[in-house]
Amino acid sequence: MLVARGDVALGFQQLSELIHLPGIDVLGGLPSEIQLNTVFSAAVGCSSSEPDAAKALLRFIVASESKAVKLRHGVTPAQHA
Repeated sequence: MLVARGDVALGFQQLSELIHLPGIDVLGGLPSEIQLNTVFSAAVGCSSSEPDAAKALLRFIVASESKAVKLRHGVTPAQHA
């Protein structure tokens, strides 16, 4: 928000948080030597009341078809083994 308002000229934040804000020009990522990546993990809890729905959501999230959406929102899809 400080960058968007013009209160500061330079800011660092997760790309997915800034990519769509008006008034911000993303110049690129930080060099790999100083970049920190956030890795998200998910699982279905053993007491889930709707385990099939949860599993379907997880399949959707990791599907190769969702890659373009992730990239458009500043998220780098994980590489699966």
